[in-house]
Amino acid sequence: MVPIAKLAGTSYRIHWLVLALIGLYVYLGQGRLVALLMAALFCHEMAHVITARLLGLKVNAVELTPFGGQAQIADFTGLKPDKELCLALAGPLSSLSLAAFFYYVPVGLDADTSLWLMRCNLFLGLFNLLPALPLDGGRMLRSWLSPRMGFRKSTRLAAFMGMAFAVAIIGHGFYYAVGVWQMAQEILVGSVLFWFAVRESRFLGYSFVRYLIHKKSELNRLGLLESRQVVSTWDTPIRSLLKDTRPKYYLIVLALDDAHRVAGVYTEAQLIECFIEKGPQATLRQC
Repeated sequence: MVPIAKLAGTSYRIHWLVLALIGLYVYLGQGRLVALLMAALFCHEMAHVITARLLGLKVNAVELTPFGGQAQIADFTGLKPDKELCLALAGPLSSLSLAAFFYYVPVGLDADTSLWLMRCNLFLGLFNLLPALPLDGGRMLRSWLSPRMGFRKSTRLAAFMGMAFAVAIIGHGFYYAVGVWQMAQEILVGSVLFWFAVRESRFLGYSFVRYLIHKKSELNRLGLLESRQVVSTWDTPIRSLLKDTRPKYYLIVLALDDAHRVAGVYTEAQLIECFIEKGPQATLRQC
């Protein structure tokens, strides 16, 4: 990523591939279209930024990529599912609204430019609704699955969907693209999407720890959370217990001895501390 500016505490960065495409389009005499495309990307991402601030969230950075962009939100991985859904939906809704605007409202542009802007924003909106990380649709999918199957599993599934869509785009570029230019574009976009999806998967462990720590701070802030109680043997790995966490409740674990008597009670906060200090292989006995 190439840094371009920092405004109101938010860093703005642009992917090198976007810069390469800008240079290529300008070289081909399409500088005006590039400016319009960048404006569409910027509007899409600013919708995320504005929504984040309305939700009381801090935006650390904005990254512009060939498929839209990413707003890096402080504690984004610890958001409640409803907030994550609102934040993810803001970008596609903005792009689709702009597509409808340029289609229905005369704004003094020639017909070809208005049509191009409509198609550009329509593509940005629909493409980002695909249920695959790192796209907005992937975050929407995770917000829906997280209360049902947990943060880790839902993130892993959404990241896998991102890799699958990326491979499909690359395959389409190889076998069905019309002309070398379209093939190169699809292969490049698919490759970048695959890389970002892999990055989401690789950062899952780090994101999961942030998610758990955020839950602990939520309890301190609100004073109470709904709880769920499970029983476990001493030799159960901590990572297995933490897989059972959900955004909407606080985990309490009852440790049973060999006679199946309650030998200890562990809170989610204690499990998090043990997970961080002793690693994912630690068992309940070591806490």
